[in-house]
Amino acid sequence: MIAYQNIVELADQLPLVEKARLIEHLSAALRHELEGEAHRGISWHDFIEQTAGSLAATPLERPLRPPLDIREPLE
Repeated sequence: MIAYQNIVELADQLPLVEKARLIEHLSAALRHELEGEAHRGISWHDFIEQTAGSLAATPLERPLRPPLDIREPLE
């Protein structure tokens, strides 16, 4: 496993743009993990109550089905 100090030393060697990309990556990963942890300690019912309607602003849409293939009849 890589030690924290090794990571810090490597990060210090990065150009500024790469440091910014690393910070964005770590921030997104941490946010994702924290959101997952926030829901682990609650009951199923409470989870549904908290998340119900969360996609109301961007409803899901089912794409149109492609036309069916025309096949020879079975004998």
